[in-house]
Amino acid sequence: MDTLFDRAYAAHRDGRLADAERDYRAALEADPVHADALHLLGVLRHQQGRHAEAADLVGRAVQLRPNDAALQLNLGNALKALGQLDDAIERFRNALTLAPDFPLAHYNIGNAYAAIGRHADAVDAFERTLRLQPNDASACNNLGNALHAVGRHEQAIAAFRRALALRPGHAGAHNNLGMALGALGHADEAVTHFQAAIAAEPRFVAAHFNLGNTLDAVGRHAEAATAFEAALALHAPFPAALLGLGNALSALGRPARAIPLLERAVGLDPQLSLAWLSLGNAHHALGAHDAALRAFDQALRVRPDLASARLNRAMTLLTLGDFTRGLPAYESRLEMATVATTAPAASSEALPRWHGEPIDGRTLLVAAEQGFGDTLQFIRFVPLVRERAAGVVVAVQPELLPLLAPLADTWRVTIVARDSARPRADLYCPLLSLPLMLGMTPDTLPAPKRYVDVPAAYRRRWRGSLGGHARHKVGLAWSGRIQAHENRTMPLAALEPLFALEGIDWIVLQPNLADADKHALADYARRAPIHRFDEKIRDFADTAAIADRLDAIVSIDTSVAHLAGALGKPLWLMLPFAADWRWFTGSARSPWYPNARLVRQPAPGAWEEVVETVARALEQALRGR
Repeated sequence: MDTLFDRAYAAHRDGRLADAERDYRAALEADPVHADALHLLGVLRHQQGRHAEAADLVGRAVQLRPNDAALQLNLGNALKALGQLDDAIERFRNALTLAPDFPLAHYNIGNAYAAIGRHADAVDAFERTLRLQPNDASACNNLGNALHAVGRHEQAIAAFRRALALRPGHAGAHNNLGMALGALGHADEAVTHFQAAIAAEPRFVAAHFNLGNTLDAVGRHAEAATAFEAALALHAPFPAALLGLGNALSALGRPARAIPLLERAVGLDPQLSLAWLSLGNAHHALGAHDAALRAFDQALRVRPDLASARLNRAMTLLTLGDFTRGLPAYESRLEMATVATTAPAASSEALPRWHGEPIDGRTLLVAAEQGFGDTLQFIRFVPLVRERAAGVVVAVQPELLPLLAPLADTWRVTIVARDSARPRADLYCPLLSLPLMLGMTPDTLPAPKRYVDVPAAYRRRWRGSLGGHARHKVGLAWSGRIQAHENRTMPLAALEPLFALEGIDWIVLQPNLADADKHALADYARRAPIHRFDEKIRDFADTAAIADRLDAIVSIDTSVAHLAGALGKPLWLMLPFAADWRWFTGSARSPWYPNARLVRQPAPGAWEEVVETVARALEQALRGR
């Protein structure tokens, strides 16, 4: 009988599993309570993926020899493979009670703790493993994973680096090190390690996916798309990779290509709320607003707390002119971390929010939020609020204060810098919430031709700076603040049809120019009169003083456009295909600015057609003067 067992064990050790199984069974027929035969036949079944049989066989062995740590360990392994993690942990603990210095038991219980999310316990288990086996690369790697999961990223990085020192070609450690580096914002180094993981294991799907996510997050969208495509080539039914590829293509201005990918993602995983959100964004980018609303609604059904879906749904409704549903939903912008604080200054107590109720006898603090253009556009509502309140304090960005301060006397309000100490107030309201609180509709928007003026000191400062009146003078802005997925910018070369017009002095109204644009403007200035003021423009009052002396302004959707509108200047506003909600859809007129003409892209990215249209219209308008 021992000869049968010895022969079975030798075959098992040599990888001849069929022979090993035959002889283990023969040994058990001869002695049904042969603990070693039960145990090792169970191990063989575990190797074959027949874990239920493995648990039964090793369990019977444990009953015969309960004080054997190795048997407890392997029963735990079988139970873990069956998903019975609590029972597996109990067996691993038994093994450690019997053999406290059993490295494999510490390692396996660490893996089980990690699988149920007890990452702090996993850290402890892997550290114990490494005290017993300092050169165990797998334990170093898994320790790094557990440290990463509890937010100890620097220590995780050290563990992964140790794993790679022990095993330089460890693809998993390279991938995991990339994840930890990415969590600390070291994207370039993370990319290097994802690429090393792929070099070591070309079919490593997770490494391709993580590489795509990291590249996409730093704006390298084309490379990200390639990485996601590689992940999908290896594993086509991968909803998160489909989402990543869809997002990368959308960021590259290809929403039509993104839509089928995102539809497949939600088909595979209808609970993937971010894919519904991205699908809505792609439809919105193509002007398919009803489809966008359906996708945003589904995202919110799956995840009601998804603030970005509520905000994008709100902006789609507002784009369609649906203020009744859109303005209340637009309050969700205040939940987004990217929105500047709208609360009162830190030196004062938080004030109760005004919700449109009567405020006779009380003072309202109106706090600017978001960008300069938003403040210039929505400041128009302050006089309407002043009619309802005993007093109004308006806190604006410091850069706008010199321009807007003179309005204080005219409107009988107090205007202060947003970050300064403020006069006493009883209530507060974010600036962009005023249309909701005032019950505005697209038809009741106040649209004075001019509601901002240039301070006298700035008029004097810029008097004569633009030369005589022999030529037409037109202001120009072609790029706003560059940020993720920004479509309100165009290459300077696209403006050539404008520079080709005769009889125009072009006045650059952008105070901060990229070096490439400075060089390009210097080249264009050899062919057309182009004037820059750069550092002479200190604040918006300077820009206003220049703009007010111009015959017209051509701008993309930036703060310059809103400044031109507030000054009542003739404005040609160049809009992307999926323009901001405040420009609505379909019309060349704006209910915000009577003197503005809206020129929209006929298709995403089609700035050439926009510029050509503006050039023809501007030439005709100036010729008629």
